[in-house]
Amino acid sequence: MLKRMHAQSKAKAQSLNRPDQAQSGQNIAGDSAGPARVLIQDAGYDAALPQIIDRILEAFPQDWAGRSVLIKPNILAPHAPDKGVTTHPDLVRAVVQALLDRGAEVMVGDNPGISAYGRSGRSAAVSGIEQAALGCYVSLGQYPVHCPVSSKYFDHVTVSRQILEADVVISVPKLKTHTLTVLTAGIKNTFGYVVGGDKLRIHAACPRPRQFAQALVDIYSIRPPDLTILDAVVGMQGNGPANGSPVALGKIMASDNAVSLDAAAVSFLGQKPKSVPHIQEAGRRGLGEIDPARMEISGELQPVANFRFPQTFLPGLSGLVLNRCLSRWINCLPEVVSSRCVQCGLCVSHCPAGAMHMTRAGPVVQSEKCIHCYCCQELCPEDAILLKGRMLRLLRRS
Repeated sequence: MLKRMHAQSKAKAQSLNRPDQAQSGQNIAGDSAGPARVLIQDAGYDAALPQIIDRILEAFPQDWAGRSVLIKPNILAPHAPDKGVTTHPDLVRAVVQALLDRGAEVMVGDNPGISAYGRSGRSAAVSGIEQAALGCYVSLGQYPVHCPVSSKYFDHVTVSRQILEADVVISVPKLKTHTLTVLTAGIKNTFGYVVGGDKLRIHAACPRPRQFAQALVDIYSIRPPDLTILDAVVGMQGNGPANGSPVALGKIMASDNAVSLDAAAVSFLGQKPKSVPHIQEAGRRGLGEIDPARMEISGELQPVANFRFPQTFLPGLSGLVLNRCLSRWINCLPEVVSSRCVQCGLCVSHCPAGAMHMTRAGPVVQSEKCIHCYCCQELCPEDAILLKGRMLRLLRRS
């Protein structure tokens, strides 16, 4: 059965990666003609959430009874819900309950950025998602399988078996900034398909932001989610995905095409979808409409004011050109703040390039080896790694 699933996944990935398959406005992930549809609703973490989820499931109907459904939240690391780092447990609980009420066989799980089974379990518990799963939480990392991938940078990736075998995959990401990928939402959430240390291999194979953007789309194409429900009630701005600042956005967005949803989300944050490399790449491959003007949007897509993107990203028209140069020649360099560092060693053990080593004084970054993936900054539980880049800060002021 698993070999058959691998063959189907490879065939689907190869089909999705062919630009000649694209039709403007086509909802490719859902295999249905017509404009991409995005539903935007005002929301909070309150008693109204079940009604919001009901409206989403009615807008994107499926026959749920008796089908296995994998709910894939964003569980980056052991952070409390109020930090704005992980998908909020109240949203996860509402989705789980709605599907159980409809007779689905539900699983909830993720492969967090912090590898190792014990740390993954702790991340799920601290984030509140294990409890919110209502007994349906599973450890995705326990059943890894090698899956072929159509990519310029790698020929396979180790993913969780449930990703390939579930009848339906529902992605429930958090809307956040990201120092490497600019934005993390629907497409980036599928990087959590990848098990454990294989994430480090992908980072090492794709050291440039544009390369990593292509890798993200390669992995997304293994199994595009059937439905994506984006937690934009409280998001994150600044140097996300873990060390930025929570920001109230008050929305839940949904679509059966995560590419179009991400494009709508970045427009909601005040930037053009093509300014985010992996959204641009997914659009180029025909995996979804990325022009909001060509989408069927239910609800108000009014850009928020003064949203702060990462220090590694220049907004506006100048950024469309300069971000390519910045990512290649004047990247920020991670810098350890010794007064905050507790010498846990996570940054050293999770550095894809082996650019960090531990000394008596704490971790040290070797600038000549650093590939500027910022995994160290992303995974540091103490916010003890800052991004240092004088030239970038100067350009942002200009």
